[in-house]
Formats: sequence, structure tokens, C-alpha cells
Amino acid sequence: MCTTTISTLNLTTMLQDPLIKLVMRSDNVSEQDYSAMLYRVQKSLLARNAEISRCQLEGRAGAQA
Repeated sequence: MCTTTISTLNLTTMLQDPLIKLVMRSDNVSEQDYSAMLYRVQKSLLARNAEISRCQLEGRAGAQA
């Protein structure tokens, strides 16, 4: 990524990033396909974070019992 601040990171910004555009072009990936992949990654990360949080809560509850 060529952006320097994380606050400007959103899908539109990422799709306009020169480095990402270069990789997409070299891999023959459309913006629609790249967007769909990013949403799948986001969904996976959110699910993983929820699972980690659940395990941590269960660990604390088990330690108190």
C-alpha cells in the first residue's frame, strides 16, 4: 500500500492504490473480485476475533470456578 495513514484506509482508497492496482492488473483480477475477496477476509477475521474473545471469556470463567 502506498497510503501513509491508516485513517484513509477504506475499500475505495485501496482500489485506487497504485500498488494494489498493479498487482490486480498483473493477476488479471477485477475490482469486483478484489472487493469480494476483501469482504471474505473481513468476515473471516471478525469470526476469528469473536472465537478468540469467546475462548478468553471461557478461560476466565473456568479459572474462577
